[in-house]
Amino acid sequence: MKRTGLLLIGLTIAILTNGQTIKIQGGTSISKLDWQLKGLSLYNKTLIGYSIFAGLDYLDKQYFNLSTNIGIIRKGGKDEIVLTDQFGELTRQINTEKPTLDYLSINTMIDLKYRIKETVSPFISLGPRFDYLVGRSKHFDSLEEIDELKSTSIGLILGGGLKYDISNLQFGLRADYYLDFTKVADWTIENTGNGGEVTVNTFTINFTLGYKP
Repeated sequence: MKRTGLLLIGLTIAILTNGQTIKIQGGTSISKLDWQLKGLSLYNKTLIGYSIFAGLDYLDKQYFNLSTNIGIIRKGGKDEIVLTDQFGELTRQINTEKPTLDYLSINTMIDLKYRIKETVSPFISLGPRFDYLVGRSKHFDSLEEIDELKSTSIGLILGGGLKYDISNLQFGLRADYYLDFTKVADWTIENTGNGGEVTVNTFTINFTLGYKP
């Protein structure tokens, strides 16, 4: 039974990798939080982070292919906090706070493409996404203490880009928007009815490098 399972796994890998494209991609994430607290929106300035993925394009047809990827992406926001002295008076010092969240991200997309030259193919992408929180800054300590910081994020990736093929190599550039169905955090304080929520908007711009075995 164990040998049969291993054989099936091996055949699946062989089918997916034969004639397909193994790729890596890396670049920047562009995100900002919307931390709603007592009617205020905090950390809603743009933060530049990073994203890096490894993946596989398979079932490659004339007008589409499937793509599965796994990697790390940083999301977050930024805000400038004006400090006060011991008497509560404003000082000239401004402290920039950058709350960050690091996710292990897995996605599967369909790339709809159209070859305009023998080697150039623009495309658009759509597919489901699952993120698991693997790291965070100290700004989220209080949310974790009340067990309101969610460890997972579910949503879609909407994107597009350009692929350029040279022999067995493929170069590309893609931009993606991370549409979230879940919030980073959402809480209500008992007895008062007050609370808040944290959401995040994220874009990525990545260069891709692929190899066709």
